[in-house]
This record gives sequence, C-alpha cells and structure tokens, in this order.
Amino acid sequence: SRPCLEAWRMNASKRIAGTAAWVILALIVLLIGVVQLTDFLPGACRGLDASAKAHGADAKLPSASSLTELINSTPHGSIVIICVNGRPSVQTWRALRRGMSRIGARRGLGLIRGASMVVIGVVDARPGSAVFKMGVQEVEVRLRRGQEIGETGVVAPREIVAKSIGDSEGIGRAVISVGGTWLSPNKVGVNVAVIDGTGRCIRRGSFG
Repeated sequence: SRPCLEAWRMNASKRIAGTAAWVILALIVLLIGVVQLTDFLPGACRGLDASAKAHGADAKLPSASSLTELINSTPHGSIVIICVNGRPSVQTWRALRRGMSRIGARRGLGLIRGASMVVIGVVDARPGSAVFKMGVQEVEVRLRRGQEIGETGVVAPREIVAKSIGDSEGIGRAVISVGGTWLSPNKVGVNVAVIDGTGRCIRRGSFG
C-alpha cells in the first residue's frame, strides 16, 4: 500500500543518512591521521630514509646503552637535540630529568611524562640557557643557521628543525632535521641527535 511504501522510503532515507554521517566521520579521522604522518615532517625531510641520510652518525663515538651514558659521554660543547615520541618508560624519563642540566636546561623543570617536548642545548652550558618547549599537543622549535641556541652563546651551524608529539594525540612523532638532513631515530621514547660545531651528526639514539 502507499502508506507502507512511504514509510519504507523514510526509513531507508534515515538509514542512508546515518551511514553517510559515519562514513564522513571516518574520512575525517583518516585525513587527520594522514596529515600527522606527512605534513608533520619538515618539507626538506619528507621521503628521506633516516638510516641512509644521517651522514656520519655514530661514526666517532660508540653507541650508548642508556640515555644517561649518552649524555655523560658526549664531548664538551656539542649541540644536543632531544625530542620525545609518545610516552617514554619511567626509567628513561628519570634519566632525562637527571641529565637535562648537563645540556643547559633549567634545573627543577616540571617535566610531564607523555607530553610533547623539545630541548636543544649545549653540553656543559649554563643551566637555564638551553631552548626548551613542552606542551600537550605538537611542539616545534626552529633555529636558523647562525641563530643563537637559547642563551648558550653557541649558534646553530645549520638550520635545525625539531618537532615532538607525545602520547596525547595517539600517534607519537619525533622529528630532528639539521640542514635538511633527517637525524631522528623516531622511535617511541626519547630521541637524541648530537651534532658538532659544523653541524655534522656525531651521535644519535633512541631510548624507550
């Protein structure tokens, strides 16, 4: 009958509208994920293979078994770039807190495990002189070539780009680029790249 046909059409329209809404929502979530995995990277680094492009990394110094060992054995005056990906372990986080002052970070920082965080400092620099940025969502630090690194008295030998996503957005990320060369291991935990005064990577590592 006609009333039954109209009722069927109305129900079908409602089902289609409901399905369309879910499809649109899924597409939006997918788009956000794609943006995080692509646009988050600095333009000069997109498509670079981390292991192939870190020229000279780990060539001069042996690999460190822990974050504490890496920080304590890095030579005086070296530039240390630290980015957090996701949520590091409690042990690694404690090591980071202990070692921050050696690269010029301010003592007593209220670090939050799982937050996005970038630190760029110089080994044995004055406490409080390093560049430090922490937040709930993505954080980014960009230094131009020749720009002073915080108040350390040391200038960036090349452009430095460092970005961090903790665990609040679901997809962690750690970007470290020096002069357009990708240096970040980009693993969950604390990612570190060490460069010398010419911008050459002499050490890098990731500690979960």
